[in-house]
Amino acid sequence: MSLDITQQATALIDHIQTRFHEGHRRALPELLRLAEAVEARGIDEGLGDELRAIGNALELHMFKEEMRLFPMMEQGGNTLIGRLIEDLQREHVEHEGAMNVFRARLAALSEASSVDSALQQLVQGVDDLANELASHMRAEDDELFPLFAVQPPVAPAALKPRLPVPTTNP
Repeated sequence: MSLDITQQATALIDHIQTRFHEGHRRALPELLRLAEAVEARGIDEGLGDELRAIGNALELHMFKEEMRLFPMMEQGGNTLIGRLIEDLQREHVEHEGAMNVFRARLAALSEASSVDSALQQLVQGVDDLANELASHMRAEDDELFPLFAVQPPVAPAALKPRLPVPTTNP
């Protein structure tokens, strides 16, 4: 792995941790407070539990990145990095699906209880989190992970089979 790629990865990792990981960790407690306020008003039950499950899955994902993947990348990668990246990309799809289901639930509640300010704040906050999460996943999937894509080895020209040279009979 070249020094340039390792430097690029380190800069991207710093950006991801500062903007996204820290941002998600700041946003979730307030969103949980709003979800519990909505529940306390009798609008819906289980919002806090569902959001907490999303937050726990996201925290576990970020922990894997911070404790396993990012240090591996900052050291130039290794043979297992491709499997870890595949696992994390699969989790990205799962996070996106969970957020979409939760947002749809909130949208339905919002239509029925459009005057509740806590619900409207929760809807807006979850939309903001979902947009930040989408940007987070794009930064990893489109910029960071490709730096460590495993390329199949290219056979040297000397090892390629040679076509028979046609002979002419005089």
